[in-house]
Amino acid sequence: MYLTRTFGRWQLELHRRAIYLTRQPKADPNCTACHGDGGHGYVTEDGDGDWEDCHCLTWLRTWRLPLWPRRTIREEYPF
Repeated sequence: MYLTRTFGRWQLELHRRAIYLTRQPKADPNCTACHGDGGHGYVTEDGDGDWEDCHCLTWLRTWRLPLWPRRTIREEYPF
């Protein structure tokens, strides 16, 4: 089971007995490299466009909230 919902900068995922809460980074308006734009775009040699993210966007925060513990195996296998 996998469920994802996004609320503004927050993303909520339900996946394998846990809730993952992720805050998408926001560009720093005081950054001297991107001036709050989050990076810069450029055209490659092939004529395609690409985007280079700024260093102020590199910190992505994710918290894992377990819903229930994993099952412990109580049987011993005869090896």
